[in-house]
Amino acid sequence: DPKNELGKKNIRLYVRRVFITDEFDDLMPKYLSFVKGVVDSDDLPLNVSREILQQSRLLRIIKKKLVRKVIDMLVKLSNGEKENKDAEGEEGADKSVEERSLKDKYNEIWKEFGQYIRLGIIEDPSNRQRLGKLLRYTSTKMGSQ
Repeated sequence: DPKNELGKKNIRLYVRRVFITDEFDDLMPKYLSFVKGVVDSDDLPLNVSREILQQSRLLRIIKKKLVRKVIDMLVKLSNGEKENKDAEGEEGADKSVEERSLKDKYNEIWKEFGQYIRLGIIEDPSNRQRLGKLLRYTSTKMGSQ
């Protein structure tokens, strides 16, 4: 089952552009195991073992910031907002079409990974309110959402 393999080696850790590891179980919580990415830090030491890195205070800060960044990105996507605010001069009709397409992208993400976001509501009380903004349920009043 490919969903059981999610998150095994999705986040790669680099220190000063030198690959350290991609086998951190604690860098991203289980409910964000579908996220892939690269973390490059100048603050972590190069010459320590992976066990010491896992106990590092800096790694806990990186984890907290990664989780917050991913959730914020998903919230913006679900609201139909662009990641960059460069498009201030766009016309209203183009903007609404783009917002719908971003919301459609989020709906696809929700269909595929919604169970993980619901798991985050249970497992992560500190981010429960942020994750709550990402929930989508079928309703008779709103049509398909």
